[in-house]
Amino acid sequence: MLNAQKACFFLFILGLSALAVGGCSNQGKTSLQGKVTYGGEPVALGVVTFTPVADGFRAIQTVKNGVFEVEAKNGVQPGEYNVLVEGYAEVPEDDPDQVANKIFPDFMTTITVKAGEPIEIDVPLAE
Repeated sequence: MLNAQKACFFLFILGLSALAVGGCSNQGKTSLQGKVTYGGEPVALGVVTFTPVADGFRAIQTVKNGVFEVEAKNGVQPGEYNVLVEGYAEVPEDDPDQVANKIFPDFMTTITVKAGEPIEIDVPLAE
């Protein structure tokens, strides 16, 4: 049970980090909406981290059933970002003590964030 609680706590803290990084003003930031898939299938549970290539704001958001959304006040400015994607298997409801296991190694990519455009990240199947 302790490991499942740690995994949930970790994801909760990451969500709070996204709020803390964002502040109260948009400051030219845009919202982020998107999908994360692994080999074409939605990632059950995960985390995406957007780190600017140049100066700017960083955003961290959880992924649930392949979808994530960050409000503009917690978002990023349009531009180039290094994106880190972590993916986990969903913990079965009938066994909440199970630890959420990684389904792929951490995946890095670079994307261009454009205001109002959805983001799609497909993590290739590990070979």
